[in-house]
Amino acid sequence: MVSSAPVANIPVQQILLRNVSWESYESLLADHVDSSVPHFTYDRGMLEIVSPSTPHEEDNRTLARIVEIITEEWMIEVRNVGSMTFKRKDLQRGFEPDTSFYIQHEEQVRGRRQIQLSIDPPPDLLIEIEVTNPAIAKLPIYAEVGVLEVWRSGGERVTILVLDAGHYCETDISTALSPLSADVLTRFVLDSRMMRSTEWVRSVRAWAREQAPVR
Repeated sequence: MVSSAPVANIPVQQILLRNVSWESYESLLADHVDSSVPHFTYDRGMLEIVSPSTPHEEDNRTLARIVEIITEEWMIEVRNVGSMTFKRKDLQRGFEPDTSFYIQHEEQVRGRRQIQLSIDPPPDLLIEIEVTNPAIAKLPIYAEVGVLEVWRSGGERVTILVLDAGHYCETDISTALSPLSADVLTRFVLDSRMMRSTEWVRSVRAWAREQAPVR
């Protein structure tokens, strides 16, 4: 089982409500159906509401762009569904990841305008940025619905977590995008904060071309 790593002390608007009914949770979602913020996480009566900070959003978009560059270079079909709401009433759990991707199961959700966890597979890869301590532990929720891989960034390091027997274990290499490693992801994120954006994109693309798997 994986515990939360220390995270940076950066102010984030965060609210935790208790004894919230599923109906109230769905009502809040309906009120924010066209909004990318705040993010809602629901866990059996507890509701966390978070408005991401600038560092949070920058690292999130950086990691998402890495996925898109690499899948393009490796000619892997991918569907980026962003921070869409995933929920299971039967489990009384719901979440809105920072970014979510279908990679291994992309074909199964291709063209579907409404993805529902009750009938569709969960996303294959989630990006989770933690610049503050979450009020609700997200990994048990992701594990219960069957998310295969999570990239977690706490500010200075990216870790790769893969689902194994119902729990997440840290690994060096991505399952979805092997041979991409946690060390390389961390380097790309840190580089993105210092390099010119065009130069950074070229560096990621060059790495992807050098490391392209033989298909």
